[in-house]
Amino acid sequence: MKVDRTTRIPGVDIARALAVLGMFAAHILDLDDLRWTDPATYASLVQGHSAVTFAVLAGVSIALVTGGTRPRTPEQLVIARHQLLVRACCIFFLGGLLQMLGTPILVILVMYSFLFVLALPLLRVPPRTLFTVAGVLAVVMPVIVPPLHAAIGAWGSPYNALSDILINGGYPALIWSAYLLLGLGLGRLDLRSPAVARRMVGFGAGIAAAAYLLSAALVPLQDAVDPNRRFEPPSKFFAPYDNPGEGFRWAWSDLIGLLGADAHSGTPFDVYGSAGISMVVIGGCLLLCPRPSPWNYPLRATGSMALTVYSVHVVAIFALCSVTERGTSGDYPWQNVWTWLVFAAVAIAISSFWIRRFGRGPLERLITTIAERSSGSRRHSPTGAPQSVE
Repeated sequence: MKVDRTTRIPGVDIARALAVLGMFAAHILDLDDLRWTDPATYASLVQGHSAVTFAVLAGVSIALVTGGTRPRTPEQLVIARHQLLVRACCIFFLGGLLQMLGTPILVILVMYSFLFVLALPLLRVPPRTLFTVAGVLAVVMPVIVPPLHAAIGAWGSPYNALSDILINGGYPALIWSAYLLLGLGLGRLDLRSPAVARRMVGFGAGIAAAAYLLSAALVPLQDAVDPNRRFEPPSKFFAPYDNPGEGFRWAWSDLIGLLGADAHSGTPFDVYGSAGISMVVIGGCLLLCPRPSPWNYPLRATGSMALTVYSVHVVAIFALCSVTERGTSGDYPWQNVWTWLVFAAVAIAISSFWIRRFGRGPLERLITTIAERSSGSRRHSPTGAPQSVE
């Protein structure tokens, strides 16, 4: 089976490939903190922003497979929701398996599956509403996450597992839901229109610049309140799991951490800035690659089987960790740009061959088959639409 080059949107596949290769870099390279005044740190843009672009593209793909600019009928959406739920379960299971390998990677797939479930009731919501709600969530969720975390922690086990998915770590799903809604809204636009792509780049650049510049302007306020910068961003606030009766492990003054914009911090400025950068990346890919061509085929192929590529790279890093030891600095000897280049080259080469020979990545095909068969009939499958949601 060959890829349907007449229906897939090349720019979306290429943006997905760039997001996955960026996550390769974030997982392999030893990157310094990003400082906008220091061009030498610009490689650190992949930290957090690649994963955010991947999450936004999840929303874009879900919108595309459920009708794009013309959402499917209620009857068709019943099947679509069923298949999306099955896909979410499969990706959750896969993410759990990859997490069990114990690599230093923050595996995104468990949170990614949550976004699929979140999308189920939103498939007929118009873009303007999705954008508005995403903007509100980007401000509200970082504020309510700390007390919500403390409340869930006070319940104790087994609710701690729920908190780990929704609130903790580098991918707090409640905060990252804003990216899903943004992607759903973008996917309801005419992504083949150059005017839409230009507006995406313009709005994205403006949002990112405003968020990061405003955060930078407020940093002196952080230093004035806490010169030692002991505050933590909302994704690092922890509830009293061990002693639920002792109250919060943070003070209200810690909310000054919401003024930062570090990658994976989950602050409003981080969410807006990262969302803006993802819009620039996606819109730029749509502008630069409006149609399939031989020169962009390797990246299109990589993006069309991103789930397989991502999963295999986690396993490969697990293998490297198993046969090497950390140095005195805490880094592995293979954490360098050459390893990233090898990973990227191998991923692109194998993807190019695989897609040309088989038409779809192995994990993408497996999950699609499970989802379609679970819905009872492939004849009524809504997933014959342009993009894969894996």
